[in-house]
Amino acid sequence: MRENPFHQSSKMSAEGPIGSKFADDDRLSGETTVLVLDVLDRNPSGSELQGLSSPSMYLVRARIEDDNIDSPGESIEIRPGSIGPLSEIRFRDLTAESSAAIIDAVLDLIISDPDRHLGFYNRANNLSLKYHAFQLLPGIGNSKAMQMVKERGGSGWSSFEEIDKSCGIESAKLLAERYVGEMQDPSESPSLLDLLVRSGI
Repeated sequence: MRENPFHQSSKMSAEGPIGSKFADDDRLSGETTVLVLDVLDRNPSGSELQGLSSPSMYLVRARIEDDNIDSPGESIEIRPGSIGPLSEIRFRDLTAESSAAIIDAVLDLIISDPDRHLGFYNRANNLSLKYHAFQLLPGIGNSKAMQMVKERGGSGWSSFEEIDKSCGIESAKLLAERYVGEMQDPSESPSLLDLLVRSGI
């Protein structure tokens, strides 16, 4: 079994300051907003959205109660009169439009809260003698991972732009792709979504 990819970890709630009492799943009770991926017509019962919740990045669906919510890309505050209770859905249940939008949606959430996600790059550790946590990212092999460790040095990075410049990668996008891969296959281990987004480090 691979070790935790971080030197140190601590339990930190990922719940937002508002929280939702309108969730079918306790894991969703701390979510405060939903980024709309697609809007589905469910006549005669109305419309339903598929979306990405924040701050914990769950794939969700909900009945739309506010007629002004009608376009993908909107960020909706979870409150009475806006949308109904959240229910978690599987990646394979996403519509084609939702699937096409998910990478950009995850990337938007990463960029809007960079400190939560920069922790991976600054604390990533060896998982074994031959495997570094950087190799969890798509397209990163052993030699590239070792180069990144060298570039990080002892001071770390303060922004994704700094990582990109020193390592020649798209650091935020690579994390987004990893997160989406874990949404597609929840058995992926270690789960960066759980460590970085849903539990904190």
